[in-house]
Amino acid sequence: MFSNKRKTIGVLLERVASEFQNCLCQGIIQRAEQLGYNVAIFGAYGNYGHNERYLVGDQNLWELPVYEDLDGVILALDTIENLEGRERIIESVRTRCHCPVVSVREVVEGINNLLVDNKTCMDGIIDHFIVDHRMKRLCFMTGPEDHWDARERLESFFRKMKEHSLPVSERQYFWGDFWKGKGKEACDWFLGGEEMPEAIICANDYMAMAVASELNGRGYRVPEDICVSGYDGMKATLSFTPSITTVVVPFFEMGSKAVEIINEKQECPEKVEDYYFDTIIKKRETCGCITTGSKETLDLRQCLYETENVKQNREMQFHFMSIHLSECHTINQISERITYYSYSIPGLRDYCLCLCDDIMENENPSAYTEQMVLRLAIKDKKENEHIRMFFERRELLPSIMTGEEAQVWYFAPIHFQDKCFGYEAFRFYDVEVTGKLYLYWNIIMGNQIQNIITYQKMQRLMNQLENMYDRDALTGMYNRRGFENYANPMFEEAREKGETIFLSIIDLDGMKQINDNYGHVEGDFALCKVREAIAKACGDDVIQARTGGDEFVVVGKNFNEQQGLICMGKMEKYLDDFNASNEKEYDIHASFGAIRRVPKADDTLESFIKESDEVMYMNKVANKAKRGEALR
Repeated sequence: MFSNKRKTIGVLLERVASEFQNCLCQGIIQRAEQLGYNVAIFGAYGNYGHNERYLVGDQNLWELPVYEDLDGVILALDTIENLEGRERIIESVRTRCHCPVVSVREVVEGINNLLVDNKTCMDGIIDHFIVDHRMKRLCFMTGPEDHWDARERLESFFRKMKEHSLPVSERQYFWGDFWKGKGKEACDWFLGGEEMPEAIICANDYMAMAVASELNGRGYRVPEDICVSGYDGMKATLSFTPSITTVVVPFFEMGSKAVEIINEKQECPEKVEDYYFDTIIKKRETCGCITTGSKETLDLRQCLYETENVKQNREMQFHFMSIHLSECHTINQISERITYYSYSIPGLRDYCLCLCDDIMENENPSAYTEQMVLRLAIKDKKENEHIRMFFERRELLPSIMTGEEAQVWYFAPIHFQDKCFGYEAFRFYDVEVTGKLYLYWNIIMGNQIQNIITYQKMQRLMNQLENMYDRDALTGMYNRRGFENYANPMFEEAREKGETIFLSIIDLDGMKQINDNYGHVEGDFALCKVREAIAKACGDDVIQARTGGDEFVVVGKNFNEQQGLICMGKMEKYLDDFNASNEKEYDIHASFGAIRRVPKADDTLESFIKESDEVMYMNKVANKAKRGEALR
């Protein structure tokens, strides 16, 4: 994998730019580079918009890794919202991996687990409110009821309240969503009881910020009226006003430890253990321990202010990127435009667009192909233009994009709804800015590739319709309408510029006898053979058409004195050679009449055709007499 013969660790998670995932990956990358491992991070985006077809395309990413080739796997399953996606990953790991596997924050039987003890992780913060702040009326907002960690954190609340001989009514706990969507419902529930809560303890930071925001909107002061706390230690808890008291989980250290476990167990992957990490309480404004902004808070808020300005500019760039790419009708045109916008991704060093090798032919591509095609390559911020390089999917990237040093690449799916187009690969300059991937960028790319496929399909259909409109179905030559559409402008131009026009009428001899004696299939064969003879003799220098049942016409500009007659002679020789082969029981002959001159002011294409037709008829009579045939 990566063509450098180093061992590779695969990391599977969703929403890689989120704080936990990003911090975890930084710990993984730093330790992996120290130990000389490659890292391949497979990051899907999840079920944004709750669109089932989109989710199918997004979750195809779990089929991209060749699990048998990995030397270690790190799973962050609790970041993956879709239960079927989790099951697919676990099944692939169990049946296909032959290496150490580590699960972070979620227990998976039979593999190594890196955990925080959810049964005790809330103890410190609960003790802080009861012992340090002398509070008795505490409420607890946990996660979804079907999440084991949400249940265990709630059990921790029950246990600590019991230890302090404090009663818990049903109004004092609420099943949340581990996200921002249920802050209002939680406040309705907690504030609807007989007693006003003194503190609302939340099982993660997203819910804590949602609750604090809702309380503020209702006119409650935090922490003067009600205290709030969270869990995870996200940076956003510092930028929030007031800053959120929280429990910090050492995500970076967990990532580093996961790599160490994989390294230690290379020779004995079947030996599995559970590892536990301690948490740290960060006392801030929402519990009343800090009444004014700390230097840490103020510094981070300033940093986030600057980051927000960068973010706004980046989002504007992505809007223009969407507009600019909408003009593209080929993959090459995407390549020409995308390099500029790659500068909108902080710290990006290399970028690859890897597409399935059949997306232009396959109506509904649903899986990665064994052979992929590198269609866009930016290495050290320099674009390799119009590249089209095939490589084996199990290598993930062609060798021109990798080197002997340890590689760290992020992989994201490229799809439109449930159609699988391929994947993007990103490489960053350093661990501090790594993994800043953006769903908007990804959606733009997937949508534009779909637009290109649709555009090219429409062009093919338009060409087919055009061919049906101006092409003869039997021979593929222009029909009379097509001939007039293309020949008339040529004729008018020649008359205006004083250029010579060569026009020849060609007629298949004895077509009725062939049809009567051998059938219409043979008659069609004879017509196609004449078409072959014309094409071989005249090439692409003339307009060729079948304008009647057995009548053909060719027209071209600027033929010299002999060129036209030479072409007609080649046509006759082609037919004579075929007749000499005795392939058919009958011979195929054609008579022609040709005219060559500069059109006069009163000449028209039809007058040239009529004049050539008269010559052709005289030649037909002479040819039949020469062959001893009756004129019909």
